[in-house]
Amino acid sequence: MKFAWWKKEQRPLIFIIGFNKTATRSIHQLFAGNGYASVHWDDGKLALRMLRNMLSGKKILTGYDRRYQVYSDMIFANHSINIEANSFFKILDRDYPGSFFIYNKRNLEDWLRSRASQSQKLGENSFIKRQMSLNNTSEPDVVFEVWKTQRLRLEADVRSYFKGATNFVEIDINNDNVPGMISDLLQVELDGSHWGHIGKKKYPASPQV
Repeated sequence: MKFAWWKKEQRPLIFIIGFNKTATRSIHQLFAGNGYASVHWDDGKLALRMLRNMLSGKKILTGYDRRYQVYSDMIFANHSINIEANSFFKILDRDYPGSFFIYNKRNLEDWLRSRASQSQKLGENSFIKRQMSLNNTSEPDVVFEVWKTQRLRLEADVRSYFKGATNFVEIDINNDNVPGMISDLLQVELDGSHWGHIGKKKYPASPQV
């Protein structure tokens, strides 16, 4: 089966619901390289819009859903608030029935180290410093425990919610066949040469359609 991607009103949306630092940009580039309108993070505006839409009673992706088909790295974080919008997957499923969901994960310790090292050159505005401020602590280990708890809870919830579902796949990003697994989910063959080319071939962070 091959879906009519060119008909916007019929196209299924695709949600990458792993946390940041789990190859979200690589997955975004896989889709962008295959011609999909894909949005990755969007400087945190994606997560903020999702929250505002829910608070105002609108469909969660209002303002984005007519422009993009694939969504990844749905996070916003500053010193006052942290929005892990991947946790809104049930609302996404409710508002956009027939969509696909990909839970991308990596080794827990590698993930923690990658998050901790993110943008350290920013000093007090680095990701770990903002997370420490949010949790009112000067100890990174406190933040690590929070992240571990968040991840384990999300994984349990995702696995329970999508148990037996045909519109969901869980992927370890170190698997040798990530493009193939996503292709099997969508029932559309993706060109795997666009996978894992960070820093080699550039795609726009938020391509327009």
